[in-house]
This record gives sequence, structure tokens and C-alpha cells, in this order.
Amino acid sequence: MSNSQNIRLPEWALWIIGTITLVAAAILILAVVLGVRAGQQQIEIQTRQQVGIHLQRAVDLRTEGNLEAALAEYQQVMLLDPGNVTAGEGVESLLALAQGNDAGDATVGGAASESAPPAGGQGSSSPAESEPTADSAATPAPTLTALEQKWADARAAYNNGEWAKAVEMLDDIHTEDPAFEADAIEDMLFNSYVNLSAQEDHSNNLEDALTWVDAALELRPNETQLRTARTMAANYLAALTNAGDDWTETVRLLDELYLINPTYRDVEERLQTALITLGDELSAEEKWCDAAEQYIAAIEIDVTPGLIDKRDIARDHCRGNAQATNTNGSTTPTQRSAAASSTASSTPSPARATPTKPSVVAAATDAARKATATPTSTAVPTATDAVTDSATATPAPTSPPEADAPTTGRLLSAGISADDNRSRIFTVPLDGGAPQLLVQDGIQPALRADGVRMAYYNTREDMAGISAVDPGTGLALRFTRFAEDRRPSWSPDGNRVAFASNREGDRRWRIYVTWAEENSEATDLAYGDNPAWHPTADQIVYRGCDETGNRCGLWTMSGAGSGRMPLTSVPEDTLPAWSPDGRYIVFTSNGRHGNYDIYRVDTQSGDVLRLTRDPANDGVPAISPNGRWVAFLSDRSGVWQIWGVPIAGGESVLLADLPGNAGNWLEQGLQWVR
Repeated sequence: MSNSQNIRLPEWALWIIGTITLVAAAILILAVVLGVRAGQQQIEIQTRQQVGIHLQRAVDLRTEGNLEAALAEYQQVMLLDPGNVTAGEGVESLLALAQGNDAGDATVGGAASESAPPAGGQGSSSPAESEPTADSAATPAPTLTALEQKWADARAAYNNGEWAKAVEMLDDIHTEDPAFEADAIEDMLFNSYVNLSAQEDHSNNLEDALTWVDAALELRPNETQLRTARTMAANYLAALTNAGDDWTETVRLLDELYLINPTYRDVEERLQTALITLGDELSAEEKWCDAAEQYIAAIEIDVTPGLIDKRDIARDHCRGNAQATNTNGSTTPTQRSAAASSTASSTPSPARATPTKPSVVAAATDAARKATATPTSTAVPTATDAVTDSATATPAPTSPPEADAPTTGRLLSAGISADDNRSRIFTVPLDGGAPQLLVQDGIQPALRADGVRMAYYNTREDMAGISAVDPGTGLALRFTRFAEDRRPSWSPDGNRVAFASNREGDRRWRIYVTWAEENSEATDLAYGDNPAWHPTADQIVYRGCDETGNRCGLWTMSGAGSGRMPLTSVPEDTLPAWSPDGRYIVFTSNGRHGNYDIYRVDTQSGDVLRLTRDPANDGVPAISPNGRWVAFLSDRSGVWQIWGVPIAGGESVLLADLPGNAGNWLEQGLQWVR
């Protein structure tokens, strides 16, 4: 009995053990409750995402006239959320259409109501329901003649950038009736020839390109700019033909091209190679003075290994060895080599003048635009055949008004510090104030329309992907966890974010959309990159191609990935940005004039206006909140800065210095906010 009393715990110890047990039990219960709640929240988030996706698809499918598929999407919503009012109303509306009770809505987006499925097991409509309305009886659909149908098909091919097909159809129409739409057909043929020339030129089929240029000049022999470009291309082709057989003639032809435009194609590289090769041939023939001239001229272009030694050897022989002196004058000095040989110093002559004439592609495209400044109403040009130069183009009546110099608003831009090589996002006021730091380790800023939250690409290694921050509170969010996710863009309602990524195993770029919530699942919409959401409509512009990988350029689609339509047909068009009213899209391209420049495309007509023409790199555009100016990055001053140009075209002005280095400038982003 005494032993039992000895091992009995004190009362205070029992109280402690009991309290600890109760606390442990409470913690365990709380953990279970929190786990269940977190799981429920995740399920609710995923359900809400799926509901939103199905609702958007239903709207898009109904707009396209696919009522049966739209009904299926609404039914999916009802399964996920039985009390969803929007889905219920959508189902009732579709059932009414199927039963013929809503004759006014029987055609949706140009699709006939007969495509709607019978609902509730009902058969075809009664005769009374199927009678045409008074409006449809009063305005029967017109019947096209065979020639008019050919004309419609030709215009469709033309507007789709199918130039060869358009030429064939237009030729057939003109042969059948030379007076039918004669002016419009000539305009379209000329533009088609020019674009076919550009396509062949981009494919390095210069002979075929010249054939199409000749066809265009046959229609309009007074296109002096196009004719000049044709002459340059022909001389370039002749130089390639002579290379290896007659280096003297090759140097002469390339030298003439270089004097006109040093940046024309690869003339600079080929000219230096030709000069060195000709110098080597002359040295082998012991024509040392002529050889020295070629080497000196080659040094003007660039100093390559061994070139200085070749020049010195040839010049020493020319000066000191009478037997090596060229006395027969068999080599005719070129304009370049004559100037080079006028001095015996080792200092190369100054570089040639800056380019004054365009390449065949640039001239051809400009000529096409100038020739069709006033097209007929039936011939709507596409992006590639409507490129104009802001320096020469006369603004159309619908162009934006003349813009004053921008002094208001802020630019969101990133800069890389030379001290720690970290990229930071700043807000740069245009009134001359100092830049303000917004985010450490970020690029590609995208401020939401309400100004509360900014999405961006996080450059921190352990946080790479799409992140967001509330500048006012400092709240940080992480939307995606893939380092490949880039270029965030907000939906008009601010609930979703579009972005590009090559996260998949095939490493192909795709456009994704995700809810603006932490760790939300992303939906794959289409192949492409650099998406930009319309400011007020459910429409995304992006760089992409058709389903076969052809017809690449800028495309548009809905936020659910439906309704894909081409906007431009130049594969290098990229980094699009909308104007506030959605009328214009500005973009970067180096495939139109052989240089990175800023362009503006009219989303209604498809016309493209070239806004910059500096030989430097211009890109990454953003439009001002009032829609009158375009900001862009440029290294035209020797360092990267932010410049601006009126959206209607005009002179560029310096807006602000970049808050740091640009790094890979094509990976940068720019946004202009109030």
C-alpha cells in the first residue's frame, strides 16, 4: 500500500499533463480543420476557373453559330455549379432558339439558325414558325454572277496574303473582262507582284524576286524608287555571278552598291572579301601597288587577322622594289580604292556616308503603298501591302490628330544595374522627376487597369515566372512557377492574365491564360508568343501562325482561344501593344525594312504605317493613355533610352533615360500609364 502511494504523481503535475494533452488535441483538431478548409478552397478555386472557362467558351461558340456545342458548355457549367444564373439563362436562350421562339436571334454571328439542335426531343418547326420574317422577305440575298464570284474569291485570296493565287485569279478576271474593276485589279496586281518579290527576296531567290519586280514595273514604269531598288538588286546579283571569275568587276559592282548604301544586304562583308581576294591575286602577280590599294580599302571596312601585314608587305614592295612596281596599269582602280590609295599612311580613311536608298524589299513595299494611296472600296489591302513611311505618308482623315509633346504620365520600365547585375522595375515620370523603384528582380511590367496590381516576370532564380505586386501595400503574389513563363497581360476585367511560355517538352511557345490567383492552373490557348489583351474587349493579339505553321505574323483570338484571325503576314512582326480604344496596334518588326522599327496597324482596315526609320534599333512599343504617342526603346544615341513618336507619324523625341542597362533589349517591356 505504501508503494502505491510513493509512485503517485503530484496534483500539479496532473494538471500540467492534462493541459498539454488538451492543447495537443486542439492543435490536431485545428490542423485537420485547416487542411479540410484549404482543400475546399482549392476545389472552389478550380471549380470557379472551370466555370469561367466554360462560360466564355459558350459565348464564343454561340457567336460562331455553333449552338449545339454552346449548349454542351452551359451544361458543363450546370454540373459544376447547379445554381449558376448565367448558365441557366444561356440554356433557356439556346432552347428558345432551337424551338424557333426567337426568330430575331436565329442568326448568330452570320450562322443560320438551322444549325441549332432540336431540344427536348422536338422535331422540326411548324410551318408558322418557319415562315420568313417580313424583313427577310423584303431583302432577299443577292445572287452573284460567275465573274462577281471570281472577284470575291480573288479579293479573299488577296486579303489573306495568298499572292500567287490572287495573281492567277485577277489575271483570269482581267482576261475575261478587261473593263471589270480595272483600277482595283491593277492596284491589287501591283501589290501582289511586290509582295511576291518580297517573299522570294526573303527566301534568297533573288532572280525570281527580280522577275516579280519586273512585272510590277511593267504595270507602273514610273515607280522610280522601285526601279532604283531593282537596279541595285540586279547589280548585286551580277556581283555574285562574277565572284570567282572576275574579281575586278565584282569589286566595282559591290563598291558602287556600298557607296549608295553600306547596309544593303551583306554588301559590306562581300566587298571586303572581294577586295582582299583581288589584293591576293594582284600580289601573286607582283602588282604590289594595286594590291596595296585593295588592302587599304578593305581595312576601311574592318580590320581582320593578317590584313595589316598584307597591306604593309604590298606597300613596302610598291615603294622599295622597282621590279615589283606595277607598270602596265592593268588594274582599274575603283572609286573606293582610288580614294584609299591616295594616302600611304596606315590610318584607314573615314567610313562611307550613311545609307541613302532602301533595299529592294523596303522600296518595293513603300512603292506598293504609294501606288495605292486611294484604293477602291472593294480592294482592302492587307498589312504587308499597305506599309507607308511616316516621313512621306499623308495621314488619312481617320488618323489621330496632331499630338503635342508628351509631358504627363509615367513609364514603367526595367533596368539592369551595373553594380550587381540585377534587374529592377521603375516608374519613370515624364515631368522630369526621379525614377521610383517598384520591384526588385523583375522585367516586363504590366499594371492592371485600376492601377492597384502589377504583374511582371520575376527574374529571381527561386521565384522565376509570373509574379505580381500591389505597389500601394507591397503585397506580393506568385501566379506561375515556371521559369519559361513570360510577357504577362491583364484581361479587361483584371481577373485573368495571359502570358507566353515554352514550358512544355517540345519547347514550342504557347499562349496561356490563368486566373489572377496564386498557383492557379493555366489553360493553353494556341501556339504563339508575346500576347497583349485588348483594353476593353475579350480579344488577344499575339505573334503566331495558322494551324499548318504558315501565314505567320500578328494574329487575334478571344480570351478562350477561339475566333483566330490573321492581322499581318510578316513573320517578324512581334511585341504588339493596343491603343486605348483598340483602333490601332503598334508593334516591332525587322522583317519589313531590314531593321528593327516601330509600325502601326489599323485593326479596321489592315493598313500599316511605319513610325520610325532610324538605322538604330527601335522596339518594345507602348502607347500613351490618351492614344496619341508611342514610347519605345532605342539605342540611336549610342545608349539605350526611351523615345517617343506621334502615333499618326512624325519626328521622334527623347522621353527619358532608361533606369539602367537594357541587357537583352527584346526581353524588356514598357508600359505608359497615367
